[in-house]
Amino acid sequence: MSEPKNNSLQLTPDWRATVLALLLMPVLLSLGFWQLDRAAEKRQLQLLFQQRQANGPVDIEELFAVEDLQYQPVRLRGEFINEKKLFLDNRIYRGRFGYEIMTPFKLAHTQMLVMVNRGWLAGDISRRSLPEINTITGTVELNGEIYVPKSEMLRLSQQQNSGWPRVLQSVNISQLEGEFNLPLFPYRVRLNPSSPGSYQPNWVVVNLQPEKHTAYAVQWFAMTATLFAILFLANTNCWALIKGHK
Repeated sequence: MSEPKNNSLQLTPDWRATVLALLLMPVLLSLGFWQLDRAAEKRQLQLLFQQRQANGPVDIEELFAVEDLQYQPVRLRGEFINEKKLFLDNRIYRGRFGYEIMTPFKLAHTQMLVMVNRGWLAGDISRRSLPEINTITGTVELNGEIYVPKSEMLRLSQQQNSGWPRVLQSVNISQLEGEFNLPLFPYRVRLNPSSPGSYQPNWVVVNLQPEKHTAYAVQWFAMTATLFAILFLANTNCWALIKGHK
């Protein structure tokens, strides 16, 4: 006489599966919450940008003692120092190689210099020559916004690491100040397209939208839920009960 089938849920511990799951779950959860934090950070940056754009530009001289300047619209009056141009290397725009063009700008009523990012310009992919830059002479008025990087290092490219014009991989304002005999504003100004001497703007407020970060978070949490389901099936006779009822 056959023994009756046990249709109750029972534990069938699988220690290898349990240890693996317990190691992976905290990692997956932390990645999910990290993506949610990134989404919140990007939303705050977008809101800050919208608020400051709505308030309109102010004269940059009014901001010398202000610390929080990210995305602040500004007006500058003075003249370009055309002989000291900087080319930020390896800037790709719509699949094309090029440079971001930076030129020092001397403010009219102070001895302060401001590094102005004039935008993107296509370059020679063979790197045999640099793009021709329009020379802007005389006193001009510019409009732009302040760019505050999180961190930067000064790295000169191999082909041209002294003299002017100069090719750089990135910019460190405090180190560049030693190249001039005048004080340098601590942050760059990204030029508006309507200002004289501007080229193609190739910057964005955030490089990845908050919705993308949220979608990535959902994926990590879904993987955590899947791992929990596998852990449950590996440590119980649930799968056997399911097959027995078919």
